[in-house]
Amino acid sequence: MISDVDEQLGRLWDGLAELGVWDDTLVVVTSDHGEQLGDQGTLGKGGFFEASYHVVGIVRDPRHPDVHGRAVDAFTENVDIFPTLCEAMDISVPAQCDGMPLTPFLAGDEPPWWRDAAHWEYDWRWERILFGPHEWPWDRRLERQNLAVLRSDSIGYVQFGNGEWRCFDLASDPTWRTEIDDPAIVLRSAQSMLAWRASHADRLFTDMLLIDGGVGRVPAFPAGSAGH
Repeated sequence: MISDVDEQLGRLWDGLAELGVWDDTLVVVTSDHGEQLGDQGTLGKGGFFEASYHVVGIVRDPRHPDVHGRAVDAFTENVDIFPTLCEAMDISVPAQCDGMPLTPFLAGDEPPWWRDAAHWEYDWRWERILFGPHEWPWDRRLERQNLAVLRSDSIGYVQFGNGEWRCFDLASDPTWRTEIDDPAIVLRSAQSMLAWRASHADRLFTDMLLIDGGVGRVPAFPAGSAGH
């Protein structure tokens, strides 16, 4: 798979160069998921282990050739790609955007602040729907078929939709095989997870007051839509 991707990207790069637009093209190479190759004794993708979610992230900004090849160790997420492209095209980043622009890194600078952990989520309701019926509103088993992960420099905290959790000591064991049950560490991780979820609630009307026709950052609804 890697060899084929390398060959196909090479064809694309050559085509851009032949068209004379290689130095005017911002390139982003990433993936929708990682791949477990024996990690924790598993293959493929799924679950909560990092190997399924640690994806490639390569960005080439032709405006800053002097920093091409720079490696960034900070926690980045796929939600950062959209605001990065917005800034590259001189488009205002929507207030509803969860990610942060990678623009400072691409220019060789450091952003004024950055996240101290990466996050990912997995929802497997699709595997359980056929095992119904699930009578609403009293049977909410489907709504519990999900998990969220907080991955910092030292901790991997997993919160399951049914209330269960697991906490891994990544500082002493980066293979996700050593668990922590210290209440102080678990509580701090759970609080960090809760704060992250709260700060990523529905952001449609973020930074806006519904007075005088809308004050603040009013969402740009498509022409002819019913949004008002």
